[in-house]
Amino acid sequence: MTNPANAKDKTPGNATPVKAGDKTPLWTASSTEGPVSVADVLGKQAVLLIFYSGDWTDVCSDELPLLEELIKLAGPLKLKSLAISADSLACHKAFGEQIGLEKIVLVSDYHHALSQLYGLTVDEEGASQRATILIDPAGIVREVNIEPDKQKPRSMAAMENMIQQVREWNGYPGGVVEWKKERLNAMQLRRSRPLEAPTRLQLRFWGTRGSIPVSGLSYVHYGGNTSCVSLTSDTGHLFVFDCGSGARELGQHLLANPEPGSQENLSGYIILSHTHWDHIQGFPFFAPVFRPGNRFNILGWSNCSQTLSSIMAGQMEKIYFPVSLSDLPSELNFYSLQFNEALLDGAKLTGRLLKHPLPSTAYRLELGGKILVYATDHEPLSLPDIKPDSLLGDEVIDPKLVQLAAGADVLIHDAQYSLDEMAEKVGWGHNSGEVAVDTAIKAGVKHLVLFHHDPAHDDRAIDTILKAAYMRAEALGHKDLQITAASDGFALNL
Repeated sequence: MTNPANAKDKTPGNATPVKAGDKTPLWTASSTEGPVSVADVLGKQAVLLIFYSGDWTDVCSDELPLLEELIKLAGPLKLKSLAISADSLACHKAFGEQIGLEKIVLVSDYHHALSQLYGLTVDEEGASQRATILIDPAGIVREVNIEPDKQKPRSMAAMENMIQQVREWNGYPGGVVEWKKERLNAMQLRRSRPLEAPTRLQLRFWGTRGSIPVSGLSYVHYGGNTSCVSLTSDTGHLFVFDCGSGARELGQHLLANPEPGSQENLSGYIILSHTHWDHIQGFPFFAPVFRPGNRFNILGWSNCSQTLSSIMAGQMEKIYFPVSLSDLPSELNFYSLQFNEALLDGAKLTGRLLKHPLPSTAYRLELGGKILVYATDHEPLSLPDIKPDSLLGDEVIDPKLVQLAAGADVLIHDAQYSLDEMAEKVGWGHNSGEVAVDTAIKAGVKHLVLFHHDPAHDDRAIDTILKAAYMRAEALGHKDLQITAASDGFALNL
Protein backbone atom coordinates (compact mmCIF):
# COMPACT_ATOMS: atom_id res chain seq x y z
CA MET A 1 0.00 0.00 0.00
CA THR A 2 1.35 3.41 -0.92
CA ASN A 3 1.10 6.34 1.46
CA PRO A 4 1.13 9.47 -0.75
CA ALA A 5 1.91 11.69 2.22
CA ASN A 6 5.39 10.12 2.36
CA ALA A 7 5.97 9.80 -1.37
CA LYS A 8 7.92 13.05 -1.83
CA ASP A 9 10.63 11.66 -4.08
CA LYS A 10 8.38 10.30 -6.83
CA THR A 11 8.15 11.99 -10.20
CA PRO A 12 4.57 11.91 -11.49
CA GLY A 13 3.52 11.29 -15.04
CA ASN A 14 5.91 8.45 -16.00
CA ALA A 15 3.41 5.60 -15.74
CA THR A 16 0.89 4.51 -18.38
CA PRO A 17 -2.58 5.86 -17.59
CA VAL A 18 -4.82 3.38 -15.84
CA LYS A 19 -7.44 1.78 -18.09
CA ALA A 20 -10.72 -0.08 -17.70
CA GLY A 21 -10.15 -3.61 -16.40
CA ASP A 22 -7.08 -2.71 -14.33
CA LYS A 23 -6.95 -3.33 -10.61
CA THR A 24 -6.86 -0.06 -8.72
CA PRO A 25 -3.75 0.77 -6.68
CA LEU A 26 -4.31 0.77 -2.92
CA TRP A 27 -3.43 3.94 -1.08
CA THR A 28 -4.10 6.06 1.97
CA ALA A 29 -4.19 9.87 1.96
CA SER A 30 -5.35 12.85 3.97
CA SER A 31 -8.79 14.23 3.22
CA THR A 32 -11.30 16.73 4.52
CA GLU A 33 -12.93 13.99 6.58
CA GLY A 34 -9.68 12.52 7.90
CA PRO A 35 -7.46 9.73 6.54
CA VAL A 36 -9.09 7.89 3.67
CA SER A 37 -7.99 4.40 2.59
CA VAL A 38 -9.14 2.80 -0.65
CA ALA A 39 -8.58 -0.64 0.88
CA ASP A 40 -11.07 0.19 3.66
CA VAL A 41 -13.69 1.37 1.18
CA LEU A 42 -13.52 -1.50 -1.31
CA GLY A 43 -15.87 -4.36 -0.64
CA LYS A 44 -18.38 -1.93 0.80
CA GLN A 45 -18.65 0.85 -1.77
CA ALA A 46 -17.72 1.87 -5.28
CA VAL A 47 -15.19 4.69 -5.59
CA LEU A 48 -15.37 7.70 -7.88
CA LEU A 49 -12.05 9.55 -8.26
CA ILE A 50 -12.24 13.10 -9.58
CA PHE A 51 -8.79 14.49 -10.34
CA TYR A 52 -8.97 18.26 -10.76
CA SER A 53 -6.50 21.10 -11.35
CA GLY A 54 -6.85 22.93 -8.08
CA ASP A 55 -9.07 24.72 -5.59
CA TRP A 56 -10.60 27.97 -6.86
CA THR A 57 -9.55 27.38 -10.46
CA ASP A 58 -12.34 28.57 -12.75
CA VAL A 59 -13.36 25.29 -14.36
CA CYS A 60 -13.09 23.24 -11.18
CA SER A 61 -15.01 25.75 -9.08
CA ASP A 62 -17.83 25.42 -11.59
CA GLU A 63 -17.63 21.65 -11.99
CA LEU A 64 -17.57 20.36 -8.43
CA PRO A 65 -20.89 21.88 -7.27
CA LEU A 66 -22.55 20.46 -10.39
CA LEU A 67 -21.09 17.02 -9.71
CA GLU A 68 -22.16 17.33 -6.08
CA GLU A 69 -25.73 18.02 -7.21
CA LEU A 70 -25.70 15.12 -9.69
CA ILE A 71 -24.54 12.68 -7.00
CA LYS A 72 -27.13 14.08 -4.59
CA LEU A 73 -29.92 13.44 -7.11
CA ALA A 74 -28.77 9.85 -7.69
CA GLY A 75 -30.40 8.61 -4.48
CA PRO A 76 -28.77 6.71 -1.59
CA LEU A 77 -25.74 5.00 -3.13
CA LYS A 78 -22.86 2.90 -1.84
CA LEU A 79 -20.39 5.30 -3.39
CA LYS A 80 -17.33 7.14 -2.09
CA SER A 81 -16.69 10.27 -4.16
CA LEU A 82 -13.14 11.61 -3.80
CA ALA A 83 -11.96 14.80 -5.54
CA ILE A 84 -8.15 14.96 -5.71
CA SER A 85 -5.74 17.84 -6.31
CA ALA A 86 -2.31 18.95 -5.07
CA ASP A 87 -3.74 21.60 -2.75
CA SER A 88 -3.07 21.39 0.97
CA LEU A 89 -5.64 20.02 3.37
CA ALA A 90 -6.21 23.48 4.87
CA CYS A 91 -6.89 24.86 1.40
CA HIS A 92 -9.28 21.97 0.68
CA LYS A 93 -11.25 22.59 3.86
CA ALA A 94 -11.73 26.27 3.07
CA PHE A 95 -12.63 25.53 -0.57
CA GLY A 96 -15.04 22.71 0.26
CA GLU A 97 -16.79 24.81 2.89
CA GLN A 98 -17.13 27.79 0.59
CA ILE A 99 -18.69 25.91 -2.32
CA GLY A 100 -20.79 23.71 -0.04
CA LEU A 101 -19.55 20.18 -0.70
CA GLU A 102 -21.22 17.42 1.31
CA LYS A 103 -21.19 14.32 -0.90
CA ILE A 104 -17.71 14.89 -2.35
CA VAL A 105 -14.63 14.50 -0.10
CA LEU A 106 -11.51 16.48 -1.04
CA VAL A 107 -8.19 14.59 -0.96
CA SER A 108 -4.76 16.25 -0.78
CA ASP A 109 -2.26 14.85 -3.29
CA TYR A 110 0.40 17.36 -2.29
CA HIS A 111 3.34 15.48 -3.84
CA HIS A 112 1.41 14.10 -6.85
CA ALA A 113 1.81 10.49 -5.73
CA LEU A 114 -1.82 9.65 -6.57
CA SER A 115 -1.47 11.23 -10.01
CA GLN A 116 1.55 8.97 -10.55
CA LEU A 117 -0.27 5.85 -9.37
CA TYR A 118 -2.99 6.39 -11.98
CA GLY A 119 -0.59 7.48 -14.74
CA LEU A 120 -1.71 11.10 -14.97
CA THR A 121 0.63 13.87 -16.05
CA VAL A 122 1.36 17.03 -14.08
CA ASP A 123 1.93 20.35 -15.85
CA GLU A 124 4.66 22.89 -15.14
CA GLU A 125 2.39 24.73 -12.71
CA GLY A 126 1.94 21.59 -10.63
CA ALA A 127 -1.64 20.86 -11.70
CA SER A 128 -2.60 17.25 -12.31
CA GLN A 129 -4.24 16.13 -15.51
CA ARG A 130 -8.01 16.23 -15.01
CA ALA A 131 -9.60 12.80 -15.03
CA THR A 132 -12.58 10.87 -13.71
CA ILE A 133 -12.09 7.21 -12.73
CA LEU A 134 -14.84 4.84 -11.63
CA ILE A 135 -13.83 1.80 -9.53
CA ASP A 136 -16.30 -0.94 -8.65
CA PRO A 137 -16.57 -2.41 -5.12
CA ALA A 138 -14.24 -5.27 -6.11
CA GLY A 139 -11.47 -2.77 -6.92
CA ILE A 140 -11.68 -3.06 -10.72
CA VAL A 141 -11.45 0.13 -12.75
CA ARG A 142 -14.62 0.26 -14.83
CA GLU A 143 -14.25 3.56 -16.67
CA VAL A 144 -11.60 6.25 -17.21
CA ASN A 145 -12.24 9.70 -18.71
CA ILE A 146 -9.15 11.87 -19.13
CA GLU A 147 -9.82 15.49 -20.10
CA PRO A 148 -7.54 16.66 -22.93
CA ASP A 149 -8.26 20.35 -22.30
CA LYS A 150 -7.87 21.63 -18.74
CA GLN A 151 -10.00 24.68 -19.58
CA LYS A 152 -12.95 22.67 -20.85
CA PRO A 153 -15.55 21.37 -18.34
CA ARG A 154 -16.18 17.65 -18.04
CA SER A 155 -19.09 16.21 -19.93
CA MET A 156 -22.09 16.03 -17.61
CA ALA A 157 -23.48 13.28 -19.87
CA ALA A 158 -20.35 11.20 -19.25
CA MET A 159 -20.69 11.81 -15.50
CA GLU A 160 -24.34 10.76 -15.67
CA ASN A 161 -23.32 7.49 -17.32
CA MET A 162 -20.72 6.77 -14.63
CA ILE A 163 -23.10 7.46 -11.76
CA GLN A 164 -25.84 5.47 -13.48
CA GLN A 165 -23.50 2.45 -13.43
CA VAL A 166 -23.28 2.83 -9.67
CA ARG A 167 -27.06 3.13 -9.46
CA GLU A 168 -27.37 -0.16 -11.33
CA TRP A 169 -24.89 -1.82 -8.95
CA ASN A 170 -27.13 -0.57 -6.14
CA GLY A 171 -30.24 -2.11 -7.66
CA TYR A 172 -31.89 0.92 -9.26
CA PRO A 173 -33.86 -0.19 -12.35
CA GLY A 174 -33.64 1.38 -15.80
CA GLY A 175 -30.97 3.42 -17.49
CA VAL A 176 -30.04 7.09 -17.76
CA VAL A 177 -33.34 7.94 -19.46
CA GLU A 178 -35.33 6.49 -16.55
CA TRP A 179 -33.08 8.26 -14.07
CA LYS A 180 -33.75 11.57 -15.82
CA LYS A 181 -37.48 10.95 -15.44
CA GLU A 182 -36.93 10.10 -11.80
CA ARG A 183 -35.08 13.38 -11.29
CA LEU A 184 -38.21 15.28 -12.27
CA ASN A 185 -39.69 14.08 -8.97
CA ALA A 186 -36.51 14.32 -6.89
CA MET A 187 -37.36 17.82 -5.66
CA GLN A 188 -40.89 16.83 -4.63
CA LEU A 189 -41.68 17.32 -0.94
CA ARG A 190 -42.31 14.10 0.93
CA ARG A 191 -46.00 13.98 1.83
CA SER A 192 -48.19 11.38 3.54
CA ARG A 193 -50.64 11.79 0.67
CA PRO A 194 -50.50 13.78 -2.57
CA LEU A 195 -52.13 17.20 -2.76
CA GLU A 196 -55.38 17.25 -4.71
CA ALA A 197 -55.63 19.14 -7.98
CA PRO A 198 -56.52 22.75 -7.23
CA THR A 199 -59.70 24.53 -8.32
CA ARG A 200 -58.44 27.99 -7.33
CA LEU A 201 -55.04 29.63 -7.48
CA GLN A 202 -54.03 32.98 -6.03
CA LEU A 203 -50.99 34.94 -7.13
CA ARG A 204 -49.89 37.60 -4.65
CA PHE A 205 -47.08 40.13 -4.72
CA TRP A 206 -45.21 40.83 -1.48
CA GLY A 207 -42.24 42.71 -2.94
CA THR A 208 -42.03 44.24 -6.40
CA ARG A 209 -38.96 46.48 -6.16
CA GLY A 210 -35.47 45.76 -7.49
CA SER A 211 -31.99 46.40 -6.12
CA ILE A 212 -32.82 47.74 -2.65
CA PRO A 213 -35.92 48.34 -0.50
CA VAL A 214 -37.26 51.91 -0.41
CA SER A 215 -39.78 53.78 1.72
CA GLY A 216 -41.48 57.15 1.93
CA LEU A 217 -44.55 59.01 0.75
CA SER A 218 -43.41 58.79 -2.89
CA TYR A 219 -43.63 54.98 -2.82
CA VAL A 220 -47.00 54.50 -1.14
CA HIS A 221 -48.90 53.03 -4.10
CA TYR A 222 -46.40 50.51 -5.52
CA GLY A 223 -44.51 49.83 -2.30
CA GLY A 224 -40.86 49.40 -1.50
CA ASN A 225 -40.12 45.73 -0.70
CA THR A 226 -37.78 43.75 -2.95
CA SER A 227 -38.83 40.76 -5.02
CA CYS A 228 -41.15 38.15 -3.54
CA VAL A 229 -44.24 36.56 -5.14
CA SER A 230 -46.39 33.69 -3.87
CA LEU A 231 -48.69 31.26 -5.64
CA THR A 232 -51.12 29.33 -3.42
CA SER A 233 -54.04 27.00 -4.05
CA ASP A 234 -57.22 25.93 -2.28
CA THR A 235 -55.71 22.46 -1.79
CA GLY A 236 -52.48 23.44 -0.03
CA HIS A 237 -49.95 24.31 -2.72
CA LEU A 238 -47.35 26.93 -1.85
CA PHE A 239 -44.78 28.31 -4.28
CA VAL A 240 -42.64 31.33 -3.38
CA PHE A 241 -40.75 33.05 -6.18
CA ASP A 242 -37.71 34.85 -4.75
CA CYS A 243 -37.13 35.83 -1.16
CA GLY A 244 -36.44 39.56 -1.15
CA SER A 245 -37.55 41.77 1.74
CA GLY A 246 -41.20 41.08 0.84
CA ALA A 247 -40.70 37.56 2.24
CA ARG A 248 -41.02 38.94 5.76
CA GLU A 249 -44.66 39.98 5.23
CA LEU A 250 -45.39 36.77 3.34
CA GLY A 251 -44.08 34.71 6.26
CA GLN A 252 -46.23 36.58 8.77
CA HIS A 253 -49.26 36.09 6.53
CA LEU A 254 -48.69 32.36 6.12
CA LEU A 255 -48.42 31.80 9.86
CA ALA A 256 -51.52 33.86 10.59
CA ASN A 257 -53.64 32.58 7.67
CA PRO A 258 -52.93 28.93 6.83
CA GLU A 259 -54.21 28.00 3.41
CA PRO A 260 -57.34 25.79 3.16
CA GLY A 261 -56.33 22.17 2.76
CA SER A 262 -52.90 22.69 4.30
CA GLN A 263 -51.59 20.42 7.02
CA GLU A 264 -50.74 21.49 10.56
CA ASN A 265 -47.14 22.13 9.54
CA LEU A 266 -46.36 24.46 6.69
CA SER A 267 -44.58 23.12 3.62
CA GLY A 268 -43.80 24.52 0.21
CA TYR A 269 -41.22 25.51 -2.37
CA ILE A 270 -38.98 28.57 -2.52
CA ILE A 271 -37.87 29.13 -6.13
CA LEU A 272 -35.02 31.57 -6.66
CA SER A 273 -34.42 33.36 -9.95
CA HIS A 274 -30.84 34.07 -8.82
CA THR A 275 -29.00 34.97 -5.65
CA HIS A 276 -28.37 38.68 -5.96
CA TRP A 277 -29.09 40.15 -2.57
CA ASP A 278 -32.43 41.78 -3.43
CA HIS A 279 -33.76 38.29 -4.18
CA ILE A 280 -32.58 36.52 -1.01
CA GLN A 281 -32.22 39.24 1.65
CA GLY A 282 -35.65 38.49 3.13
CA PHE A 283 -34.93 34.80 3.75
CA PRO A 284 -33.45 35.32 7.26
CA PHE A 285 -36.69 37.15 8.18
CA PHE A 286 -39.07 34.55 6.70
CA ALA A 287 -40.69 33.41 9.94
CA PRO A 288 -41.89 29.93 8.83
CA VAL A 289 -38.28 28.65 8.62
CA PHE A 290 -37.95 29.31 12.36
CA ARG A 291 -40.77 26.85 13.19
CA PRO A 292 -39.97 23.17 13.87
CA GLY A 293 -41.91 20.84 11.61
CA ASN A 294 -42.17 23.27 8.70
CA ARG A 295 -40.55 22.05 5.50
CA PHE A 296 -39.29 23.88 2.42
CA ASN A 297 -37.50 22.68 -0.68
CA ILE A 298 -35.41 25.56 -2.03
CA LEU A 299 -34.69 25.51 -5.75
CA GLY A 300 -32.44 27.67 -7.87
CA TRP A 301 -30.23 27.58 -10.92
CA SER A 302 -27.96 30.51 -11.50
CA ASN A 303 -24.54 30.08 -9.95
CA CYS A 304 -22.52 26.92 -10.42
CA SER A 305 -19.48 28.18 -8.45
CA GLN A 306 -21.21 27.42 -5.14
CA THR A 307 -24.00 25.13 -4.08
CA LEU A 308 -27.26 26.90 -3.35
CA SER A 309 -27.14 26.02 0.34
CA SER A 310 -23.68 27.55 0.77
CA ILE A 311 -24.81 30.79 -0.87
CA MET A 312 -27.84 31.05 1.41
CA ALA A 313 -25.74 30.18 4.43
CA GLY A 314 -23.25 32.91 3.56
CA GLN A 315 -25.58 35.81 4.30
CA MET A 316 -26.48 34.17 7.63
CA GLU A 317 -22.96 33.82 8.97
CA LYS A 318 -22.54 35.14 12.50
CA ILE A 319 -20.85 38.34 11.34
CA TYR A 320 -24.00 39.24 9.37
CA PHE A 321 -26.89 37.61 11.24
CA PRO A 322 -27.37 36.12 14.72
CA VAL A 323 -28.89 32.81 13.55
CA SER A 324 -27.00 30.54 11.14
CA LEU A 325 -28.69 28.51 8.44
CA SER A 326 -27.72 25.27 10.18
CA ASP A 327 -29.44 26.45 13.37
CA LEU A 328 -32.86 26.87 11.75
CA PRO A 329 -35.27 24.29 13.22
CA SER A 330 -37.32 23.76 10.03
CA GLU A 331 -36.44 21.14 7.43
CA LEU A 332 -34.71 22.77 4.47
CA ASN A 333 -33.56 20.94 1.34
CA PHE A 334 -31.65 22.66 -1.46
CA TYR A 335 -31.69 21.68 -5.12
CA SER A 336 -30.16 23.01 -8.31
CA LEU A 337 -32.41 23.17 -11.36
CA GLN A 338 -29.48 22.59 -13.71
CA PHE A 339 -31.49 19.78 -15.32
CA ASN A 340 -34.21 22.19 -16.51
CA GLU A 341 -37.43 20.66 -15.14
CA ALA A 342 -39.13 19.39 -11.99
CA LEU A 343 -42.52 18.01 -10.95
CA LEU A 344 -43.70 19.52 -7.67
CA ASP A 345 -47.02 18.49 -6.12
CA GLY A 346 -48.55 18.03 -9.55
CA ALA A 347 -47.07 21.25 -10.94
CA LYS A 348 -44.57 21.23 -13.78
CA LEU A 349 -41.72 23.71 -13.31
CA THR A 350 -39.44 24.57 -16.22
CA GLY A 351 -36.44 26.91 -16.03
CA ARG A 352 -34.46 28.80 -18.67
CA LEU A 353 -31.39 30.98 -18.18
CA LEU A 354 -31.69 34.57 -19.39
CA LYS A 355 -29.28 37.47 -19.95
CA HIS A 356 -28.28 38.92 -16.59
CA PRO A 357 -24.86 39.36 -14.96
CA LEU A 358 -25.19 36.25 -12.76
CA PRO A 359 -27.26 35.05 -14.90
CA SER A 360 -30.95 34.84 -13.92
CA THR A 361 -33.49 32.06 -14.41
CA ALA A 362 -37.02 32.49 -15.78
CA TYR A 363 -39.58 29.92 -14.64
CA ARG A 364 -42.76 28.50 -16.12
CA LEU A 365 -45.14 26.87 -13.63
CA GLU A 366 -48.09 24.84 -14.93
CA LEU A 367 -50.72 23.88 -12.36
CA GLY A 368 -54.50 23.40 -12.37
CA GLY A 369 -54.78 24.25 -16.05
CA LYS A 370 -53.09 27.64 -15.52
CA ILE A 371 -49.65 28.85 -16.61
CA LEU A 372 -47.54 31.38 -14.70
CA VAL A 373 -44.22 32.65 -16.04
CA TYR A 374 -41.84 34.53 -13.75
CA ALA A 375 -39.16 36.35 -15.74
CA THR A 376 -37.51 39.03 -13.65
CA ASP A 377 -33.94 40.37 -13.97
CA HIS A 378 -33.00 40.06 -17.60
CA GLU A 379 -32.18 42.45 -20.42
CA PRO A 380 -32.73 42.30 -24.19
CA LEU A 381 -30.15 40.54 -26.32
CA SER A 382 -29.48 43.93 -27.88
CA LEU A 383 -30.82 47.46 -27.45
CA PRO A 384 -34.33 47.70 -28.92
CA ASP A 385 -34.97 49.97 -31.88
CA ILE A 386 -38.68 50.52 -31.37
CA LYS A 387 -40.81 50.76 -34.53
CA PRO A 388 -44.41 51.85 -33.90
CA ASP A 389 -45.98 49.21 -36.14
CA SER A 390 -43.75 46.12 -35.84
CA LEU A 391 -42.75 43.71 -33.09
CA LEU A 392 -39.17 43.46 -31.92
CA GLY A 393 -37.28 40.53 -33.44
CA ASP A 394 -35.21 37.63 -32.10
CA GLU A 395 -32.10 39.82 -32.08
CA VAL A 396 -33.70 41.73 -29.19
CA ILE A 397 -36.15 39.36 -27.47
CA ASP A 398 -34.71 36.00 -26.44
CA PRO A 399 -36.62 33.26 -28.34
CA LYS A 400 -36.15 30.98 -25.31
CA LEU A 401 -38.28 33.33 -23.23
CA VAL A 402 -40.98 33.56 -25.90
CA GLN A 403 -41.12 29.76 -26.00
CA LEU A 404 -41.19 29.55 -22.19
CA ALA A 405 -44.03 32.09 -21.95
CA ALA A 406 -46.13 30.63 -24.79
CA GLY A 407 -49.82 30.75 -23.89
CA ALA A 408 -49.21 31.91 -20.32
CA ASP A 409 -52.12 33.22 -18.29
CA VAL A 410 -49.74 35.58 -16.47
CA LEU A 411 -46.26 36.77 -17.43
CA ILE A 412 -44.35 38.61 -14.70
CA HIS A 413 -41.67 40.53 -16.61
CA ASP A 414 -38.82 42.83 -15.63
CA ALA A 415 -39.63 46.47 -16.45
CA GLN A 416 -37.12 48.36 -14.33
CA TYR A 417 -36.19 51.06 -16.84
CA SER A 418 -37.66 53.41 -19.38
CA LEU A 419 -36.28 53.09 -22.91
CA ASP A 420 -34.02 56.11 -22.36
CA GLU A 421 -32.61 54.60 -19.14
CA MET A 422 -31.95 51.26 -20.83
CA ALA A 423 -29.69 52.94 -23.39
CA GLU A 424 -27.55 54.25 -20.54
CA LYS A 425 -27.42 50.98 -18.60
CA VAL A 426 -26.47 48.26 -21.06
CA GLY A 427 -25.16 45.25 -19.16
CA TRP A 428 -27.05 46.03 -15.97
CA GLY A 429 -29.44 43.14 -16.66
CA HIS A 430 -32.85 44.83 -16.75
CA ASN A 431 -35.66 45.64 -19.14
CA SER A 432 -38.40 48.07 -20.18
CA GLY A 433 -42.17 47.97 -20.31
CA GLU A 434 -42.17 48.21 -24.11
CA VAL A 435 -39.95 45.12 -24.50
CA ALA A 436 -42.17 43.31 -22.00
CA VAL A 437 -45.23 44.13 -24.13
CA ASP A 438 -43.62 42.80 -27.32
CA THR A 439 -42.58 39.62 -25.49
CA ALA A 440 -46.10 39.10 -24.18
CA ILE A 441 -47.66 39.61 -27.62
CA LYS A 442 -45.20 37.25 -29.34
CA ALA A 443 -45.88 34.59 -26.69
CA GLY A 444 -49.66 34.97 -26.71
CA VAL A 445 -49.84 35.96 -23.03
CA LYS A 446 -53.18 36.97 -21.49
CA HIS A 447 -51.99 39.19 -18.62
CA LEU A 448 -48.66 41.02 -18.42
CA VAL A 449 -47.41 42.20 -15.02
CA LEU A 450 -44.56 44.75 -15.00
CA PHE A 451 -42.14 43.97 -12.18
CA HIS A 452 -38.83 44.80 -10.47
CA HIS A 453 -39.34 48.55 -10.24
CA ASP A 454 -36.25 50.71 -9.93
CA PRO A 455 -35.65 52.10 -6.41
CA ALA A 456 -35.17 55.54 -8.00
CA HIS A 457 -38.69 55.42 -9.49
CA ASP A 458 -41.46 56.85 -7.36
CA ASP A 459 -45.14 56.11 -7.94
CA ARG A 460 -45.37 58.74 -10.67
CA ALA A 461 -42.40 57.31 -12.61
CA ILE A 462 -43.88 53.80 -12.53
CA ASP A 463 -47.22 55.18 -13.73
CA THR A 464 -45.33 56.65 -16.69
CA ILE A 465 -43.73 53.28 -17.52
CA LEU A 466 -47.15 51.61 -17.29
CA LYS A 467 -48.68 54.23 -19.61
CA ALA A 468 -45.87 53.68 -22.14
CA ALA A 469 -46.59 49.94 -22.07
CA TYR A 470 -50.30 50.55 -22.75
CA MET A 471 -49.41 52.83 -25.65
CA ARG A 472 -47.05 50.23 -27.09
CA ALA A 473 -49.72 47.51 -26.97
CA GLU A 474 -52.27 49.81 -28.62
CA ALA A 475 -49.82 50.81 -31.35
CA LEU A 476 -49.27 47.13 -32.16
CA GLY A 477 -53.03 46.48 -32.33
CA HIS A 478 -53.29 44.59 -29.03
CA LYS A 479 -55.46 46.81 -26.83
CA ASP A 480 -56.93 43.62 -25.34
CA LEU A 481 -53.61 42.70 -23.65
CA GLN A 482 -54.16 43.19 -19.94
CA ILE A 483 -51.23 45.06 -18.36
CA THR A 484 -50.62 45.74 -14.68
CA ALA A 485 -47.70 47.34 -12.83
CA ALA A 486 -47.17 45.12 -9.80
CA SER A 487 -47.53 46.62 -6.34
CA ASP A 488 -46.89 45.24 -2.88
CA GLY A 489 -50.05 43.42 -1.77
CA PHE A 490 -51.53 43.11 -5.28
CA ALA A 491 -53.35 39.78 -5.74
CA LEU A 492 -54.72 37.93 -8.76
CA ASN A 493 -57.11 34.98 -8.63
CA LEU A 494 -56.43 32.56 -11.48
